[in-house]
Amino acid sequence: MDHEHAEHMASDAISIARCRELLGDEADGLSDQDVDRIRRHAEAMARVLVEIFLEQRAAQE
Repeated sequence: MDHEHAEHMASDAISIARCRELLGDEADGLSDQDVDRIRRHAEAMARVLVEIFLEQRAAQE
């Protein structure tokens, strides 16, 4: 991943505090590093799901 892309992704990332809000009680006892790891995995999964959706939609056209 190039530096510009990494900076763009970092600026789009939701905050650790917001992640904790979204996780609710599940975030209790997690370090900021743990929450960040969950956030990065969730973002990666979201990108993959969007790609799959777009591929399927293109195949239907």
